[in-house]
Amino acid sequence: MKKWALIVLLLYGAIILIFTLPVCILAFLDEVFKNGINRTEVLEVFTYWPYWTGFALFLVSQAALLDIHVNITERRPTTKRTIVPVVMLSSLMMALLVIGAALAINETIRKEAFSSYRLIYSLLGISWLIWGFIFYRWSKKLNPQSFLDKIRQVLFRGSILELLVAVPTHIVARYRNYCCAGFSTFIGIVFGLAVMLCSFGPGVFFLFVERWKRLHPEKVTP
Repeated sequence: MKKWALIVLLLYGAIILIFTLPVCILAFLDEVFKNGINRTEVLEVFTYWPYWTGFALFLVSQAALLDIHVNITERRPTTKRTIVPVVMLSSLMMALLVIGAALAINETIRKEAFSSYRLIYSLLGISWLIWGFIFYRWSKKLNPQSFLDKIRQVLFRGSILELLVAVPTHIVARYRNYCCAGFSTFIGIVFGLAVMLCSFGPGVFFLFVERWKRLHPEKVTP
């Protein structure tokens, strides 16, 4: 089962890498039409450390979700070692969705990118703690499968709600004439898409597992 989990993890990472440039171009399509595509400038996104930090964060989050799904599939008991990373990383993703929505709303209202990093980090920390407490309570009350199903639902619904805020505000921001128009709302779109894709990962893993069981029924543990 670990092989299937690794395949899903690699697919998740590949999707993020493949769709990075198309998403960037679509988000700033008016600039592309106005100035043309400068291949060097577009590819510079892969030279920024925040991009790779975010990529690593979401990859680790996906790995944590898949790890506990492997334990469930192989009927191994879930331990604190597998539950705690899921709680911490899933609550962090929810906190990023809160930050993304806040950045988008702020830019729409104030017509400028958010500049108070102290306030951003404070909001991130508070949101992380709140969601971490909620998810930890769920992990105590629910069995592992129900807990993970609920986590997936919250991540998916949260990403949809966040994108419903980020996408329209990004369109509004791009029609306004001010410096760095649409940058904060673009970050919100990025967070929303990354979390949405992450919520799909465990479901895709189970599709692989069901396929494996049909191909190798003799190896299925009764």
